[in-house]
Amino acid sequence: MKNIYTKIIKDVTLKDKILGEVKSEIFRLEEIHHKRPGIAFVGFMGVPLGKYNIPFHVQLAEELGFQVFNEIQPDDITEADLFKRIDGLNRNDQIHAIVLLQSLPEHLIPVRIVNRIDPRKEVEGFHPLNMMGTLMPDIVEESYPMCLPTALHELFKSNAIQVKEESEWVLLLDDEFFSNQLVNMVTRTAFTRAVPKDCILTIINRNSQKLIEHCRRADYLVKEVPSKKDPGRLVSVIRGGVNVESVLHKAGAILPIPGGLMSVVLAILLRNALTSFVNTIQTPTL
Repeated sequence: MKNIYTKIIKDVTLKDKILGEVKSEIFRLEEIHHKRPGIAFVGFMGVPLGKYNIPFHVQLAEELGFQVFNEIQPDDITEADLFKRIDGLNRNDQIHAIVLLQSLPEHLIPVRIVNRIDPRKEVEGFHPLNMMGTLMPDIVEESYPMCLPTALHELFKSNAIQVKEESEWVLLLDDEFFSNQLVNMVTRTAFTRAVPKDCILTIINRNSQKLIEHCRRADYLVKEVPSKKDPGRLVSVIRGGVNVESVLHKAGAILPIPGGLMSVVLAILLRNALTSFVNTIQTPTL
């Protein structure tokens, strides 16, 4: 196989541009309205990446000027008690966005928890009504663009990458993506929007006997990887990953983790949170 140039898409510029716009707009709106957008992070310290995810999200949101509500919940909380906490956040007029940080304790069902969040405050695009807006924008009004496909589109645009017609996308996933209802729904919805209609989308289990065959044929390959903190357990969020060294000069472009797709996803999440605030004050969005 002839070696080709591999472009590493690690677009810090795009992430910083989005975050810079969000920070400037929050400052501008606070000068006019004397209030800031509020965002609540609901998370659990005892789950994989919990000790990293929660402070990381909180610190970044605070740096941008959000009023942050850090809702760390006990790992043994019952569904009923968690529903009560979410209901309180839904009623709180100071909170304009609610983010449920993955993963959750095993006894909680993610799709039921997300469904409890007010869809006007659920800014990732995971609520069933918001997913419908992503899948059927002509029928259901889309409150916010789903973060993952939006990030992918903006990264491709900023790096002048044009998806060729009839190209094949292969989504290589672990068992959890097939067994976890929320993750399955999010994955399928996101890539339905991300992949052009004239392209082929193949979703396969990494244990498939035809794994190598599918990967070799793919024009675009997205892979899910275990948590570095806990390799024995996979994190129930969409993650793309590949051993970069093994595909250099074979792949045309690589979105690395960290620093690639997911950093832009987070920036868009916070932009959506700002949009939720803007919607409540009837002020033009960014």
